[in-house]
Amino acid sequence: MTDVQKLFQQAVNAFRAEQYSEAEHQCRHLLRFNAKHPDVLHILALSLQHQHQPKAAAENLKAALKHNPHHCPSRKSLIALYIQHGHYDAAQQEIDALIQDQPNHFEPYFLQAKLYRELGLATEAMEAIQHAKQKLQQPSPIVDYLKACIHYDLEDYERTEVILQNLVRQLPEYIDAHVALNKLYWEYGPQEKFLDSFKLALERLPQSRPLLFNLATHKLLAGKLQETLELCQSVVQKHSQWAEFHHLQGVTLARLKQPDEARGAYQKAVELNPNSIRHQLDLAVNLMRHGDYEDALQHVKAVAKMHPYNQEMLAYQALCFQALGNDKAQWLNNYEQFVKVVPLQVPQSYSSIESFMDELAETLSGMHNSTQHPLDQSVRHGTQTMGNLFANKAPIIGELKQMIEQAAHSYIDGLPDDSQHPFLQRKNKQIRFTGAWSVCLKEQGFHTNHVHPEGWLSCCTYIQLPQQITPNDSEQAGWIRFGDPGIELPGLTPVTEAKCPQVGYCVFFPSYFFHGTVPFSGHGARITAPCDISPQW
Repeated sequence: MTDVQKLFQQAVNAFRAEQYSEAEHQCRHLLRFNAKHPDVLHILALSLQHQHQPKAAAENLKAALKHNPHHCPSRKSLIALYIQHGHYDAAQQEIDALIQDQPNHFEPYFLQAKLYRELGLATEAMEAIQHAKQKLQQPSPIVDYLKACIHYDLEDYERTEVILQNLVRQLPEYIDAHVALNKLYWEYGPQEKFLDSFKLALERLPQSRPLLFNLATHKLLAGKLQETLELCQSVVQKHSQWAEFHHLQGVTLARLKQPDEARGAYQKAVELNPNSIRHQLDLAVNLMRHGDYEDALQHVKAVAKMHPYNQEMLAYQALCFQALGNDKAQWLNNYEQFVKVVPLQVPQSYSSIESFMDELAETLSGMHNSTQHPLDQSVRHGTQTMGNLFANKAPIIGELKQMIEQAAHSYIDGLPDDSQHPFLQRKNKQIRFTGAWSVCLKEQGFHTNHVHPEGWLSCCTYIQLPQQITPNDSEQAGWIRFGDPGIELPGLTPVTEAKCPQVGYCVFFPSYFFHGTVPFSGHGARITAPCDISPQW
């Protein structure tokens, strides 16, 4: 093996060990010997992607394909990256090229199915995945899993369940299949089957780390706190180096109102895995709850080095700054400057915004068919649509997207310039939607306080509101409220701002702003269409 081959193997080993910065360093060194090597450019791109640099990742994948147009691993990674970040036309072009290169392989059609599914074209996705299955030489779990997901999109829950059950029976550590199956049981029933797949798999693999962790995570999400704590404690007694269980133990102890015990668990998790953003942030929050804002800020800064645009990091940074008397708190959380109510323009084919919203409310109501709030979202006493709302092909949804995009441009045009501000420095007239959904809240419904980790700019559009939500209500029932992190922080009263919803209006705000809603009483539905927006790249 030559020295160059040894260096490349070192880069691959670093990537596999999740040492992405080291893998990047090794690849950049290798490119000095051969700047056109597609395998090196591919590993470099994947390393950059894992370091939250998708634009740089795409540039290196395109460079690999420029020098070697038939380098299929780079093309497949580029397709996946484009789909993940909403560059659907570019993804289709690369899929077409891949089909030309590999017409008899299953992967081009598998990726086509993924793209169609992301676009909300479930029928076309099913045709593509069936085509992929025909190209297989032997059964493929990932193809079967995607087929199950498409059946879910088509509301064929019986077939979804059958395929996922077969997958977890044949491959007891197929975590994605377990997650999808239990999501199905949680949202559509039967509830008594929730968590059964994990338990059955653990009978076969009782020491499986991923199975134990995901069982504990699902118990936590379902509010089974004592069971979660007991499971984590039993695992760390046997496997003291498993950082994720120390972290999960800390999360559970925090929810059980035992912050001192939680701190020790969080500290152990960070000690074992300092490169985990989640571990660092949760330790920072625990320190804030103890009033240790200086120490908390150090962990927040550690996250900033790994991911400077992490929205949770920015939210906690602002709180630490406020507690420490730093003027940057107001600089980050300038509600007057950044929270704006923008009216939507009425489409020409409608007589009024009210008539448009009435029809839209009817369309969205038909999409709220689950019986439970989502397992891992902020909604309480309400439902949330799954998938990308803007991928829905209903004409009125397409009109809504255009209306919000127009309002977003109006908002962005009014922003000042500041190359040092983490929100303003990303200002770009070219934008893309990174998520869109609908929420329907009923009596006592609300959102817990949260941020939007996948966004840069967020927006909530109000479609239908109960009559009791009014601008003169001193209790602010049903209003959207900003600035409250939802936790008690000693010596700190968060600065807050609230806006009364109005049908036909959007409220825009930076995605790192803590926000939630105030519960309301009485009949009626509060139907909204939130979305996240990011700069185009």
